Formats: sequence, structure tokens, C-alpha cells
Amino acid sequence: MRRSRLHPLLALQCLLVALLLLPSPGLAQTFNPQAYKGTTIRVIQNKGTVGLAVEALLPEFEKLTGIKVQYETYPEDQYRQKVLLELGAGSGGLDAFYTFAAQEGLKFWRSGWYEPLDPFLKNPRLADPAFDLADLSQVALQGNVYDGKLTSLPIQQNTSMLYYRKDVFDRLKVKVPQTFAELEEVAKKLHNVEDGGQKLAGITMRGKKAAATSIWAPFLFGMGGTWLAKDGKPAVASPEAIQAYELYGRLLRNSGPPGSVTYHWYECVAQFAQGKAAMYIDVNPRFFFFEDPGKSQVVGKVGYAMFPSGPAGRRPTMEVASMGISTKSKKKEAAFLFIQWTASKEVVAKMLLRGIPAARVSAWKDPRFLAEMKHKDWIESSMKSMEIANPQYNPPVMAVSEVRDALGEAIVSSILGENVKAAADKANAEMAKIMEKTEGK
Repeated sequence: MRRSRLHPLLALQCLLVALLLLPSPGLAQTFNPQAYKGTTIRVIQNKGTVGLAVEALLPEFEKLTGIKVQYETYPEDQYRQKVLLELGAGSGGLDAFYTFAAQEGLKFWRSGWYEPLDPFLKNPRLADPAFDLADLSQVALQGNVYDGKLTSLPIQQNTSMLYYRKDVFDRLKVKVPQTFAELEEVAKKLHNVEDGGQKLAGITMRGKKAAATSIWAPFLFGMGGTWLAKDGKPAVASPEAIQAYELYGRLLRNSGPPGSVTYHWYECVAQFAQGKAAMYIDVNPRFFFFEDPGKSQVVGKVGYAMFPSGPAGRRPTMEVASMGISTKSKKKEAAFLFIQWTASKEVVAKMLLRGIPAARVSAWKDPRFLAEMKHKDWIESSMKSMEIANPQYNPPVMAVSEVRDALGEAIVSSILGENVKAAADKANAEMAKIMEKTEGK
């Protein structure tokens, strides 16, 4: 069954209405966090900021529920391989897992690996009355709904952001770019400008093949393009897509650092943190690198702005990180208590204090967070972006990695100044071939 995206917000609203029309007094009387005391569940997590934050808070969950968590974390590539092997084997040894819906969601759903969460959220014995589903980011929830079923609970939502050197902008009386045209103009103007005894790159962004595609995506949407046409076929060689390739390529070819085609986000962060670039576009959690005196030479010198507008408007993207339950788990109820806890108001608020953009509205308004966060422009830009962001930062296909590789080749061709249309046509044809093989389209 194909996943419908025709009216995602309407479908999500219907889902929320069904879940919220429950008698709260009954929930309050029957919810029992200790219902599965003595149970041990196994969880696999990415060894990133979320994974480490959850690990640090595990004693709180175990004390609250009496459930023991066998918690395993792995570096990202190893983690993805591990989850695929475990879910594919269907042994039942895995209970809950970390997931990016836009990366693997469609494959996992069609493979039957996500346990739908709707029954758990309707169960008064399992659903915490304080959970407040409506407080979760509606865009993040939308990205986790397949065929009308909620497959995972969002914890983190990263959105597109423009980082800029406000000291350099102030000194040279440059305004923060609000459009694609202004972005290119400012990047050219600030490229090779002297600052602190070194020449700045006008802008830095990912240029390394597949890694660049998720940062290229908001350029695609801003130009009015889409991953797929209305007939479900690839649209990554459309006139709008070609405009997006060309702009992305020009920015890095004319105003980026040498060797941009080798840059993943790690290299971009290092360059910007060392004061070697005037602007940087990526997702908003990078903020915490730049304001850490132990890692950054630009502390207090960085401004935070929304991703610029293209001809089709301002179209930032969102990366949603969530927790799901394996359909083969033999301890699904206990696993649900765990993922519900990871997405709870208290836990998500604590994660935001650790630098993890929260998938809850209340966390961004938490007095503790507002008291500690000095950079109001980061909060404002993040919140405004998350309200309008598109959760499909990756193509909505089964074989995401393979398609990203094909698109990455076209992005690299543009950065190198090669024939963009030929590269786009090749990527489109390759994407069609991959989809035919994996999805029968």
C-alpha cells in the first residue's frame, strides 16, 4: 500500500482527535507506571547526543517503572546496520529502537517492523495522562504517520538554519540574507574577506555526495521542486531541481572553501568554529558547538537566522528523531512505557537543556531553558522554522541511501562546474531504476 501524503495534516488531526477523545479521569485512575516492574527490555540507540542523554537519564526511568533497560549504543553507521539486522531477523530480542522516519521509515513500515502505537496510546493502563500528545510537534508527528498509523514517538527535531558571523556582518555593514539571491550576493561579498589574519570563505556547506542531499533539500523546496512528481515518479531533474543544483553548486564553487566536495558536516562545523567562514547552512543543533569555549573560536560572534526564501517561499526541512517498538518484541507494553518516557515533557525538556532541539512545544517555553539560553535569535529562528518545516529532508522512497548516493553525484557535478542538466538527468534515471527495483515503480 502506498503511503499517502495528499492531506497529511488532516490525517494527523483525525488521528489526534481519536487519541485525545478519551476520559482523562479514567486515565488518571488506571495508569500504573509500575505495571511491568521486574521486566527487562532491550533497546538499541545511536551513540549520538540523544543516545547519550537518554543513557544519562536511565536511572530515573528504572526507578519510576521498575523496568530494567539493557541499553546498547553504537556509532551511527554501525547502529543502522545493527537495527537492520535485528529487525530483519525478527528474533524478538529487540524491544525498542531509535529511528529517523525520513531515513528508513518507509522501508521499516512496509517491511512490517514498526509496531503501531495507536492502541498503546488509547490504553488507559499504559498511557500516561500527563503525556499530552497535543504538546508534541505536529510536523514531527506527521513525519511518523504511515497509512494513518503512528509508528514512533518524536524526541528531537532538527531544522534548517543559517549561521552567520554577526561581528563580520556588523563590521562590513552587511544585512542577513533573507532570499536565495541575497544569500548568493552576500556569500560573494564576504568571500576572501580578511578577518583575524586569515581569509574567510563566504559560505560553507556539505559538499560530500550523499551527505549534501539533506542540506540541498530546502533549496529544492525553495525553488518549488519536489522529490516526486504527482504520478509518483522521480522529479529530481525538473527545472526547479536544476535551479537548486545550480545555486548550491555556485555557492560552494564561487564562495566556498577549497575541496568542498569532501566536506561532511564535521568539516563544516570545524571550519566555522575556527572562524574560517562567514556563513554556514546546516541543522540547528550545531549551535552548541559554536558557543562552547572548549571547541569554538567564535563564541559570542555568531548570529542565528532562518533558512532564506526561494521563489516558492521559505522552505526549511526538519530531521525528526524518534523511538519505536519492534513488531517482534515480546515485551511491547514495557517497551511502550520506555518510549513514552523518552518523549515525555520532563525528559525532552532536560534534553533541550543539553542542546537537543526538542520535539515538544512546552520544552521551548520552559522557564529553566529560557533562563539559561542567552541566544534568543536561535530560539526564535528554530521555533519559526519548525512550524513550517518539511519533515521529508530525504526522498520518500524505500532505498533512501541508494537514492541519496545518486543525487549526491549530481550535487558534486554542480559544485565542480560540470554539466548540471546532464548530471540531473542521470540522477533522475538512476533514482527511477532504484525505485523500480525496490518498489516496483
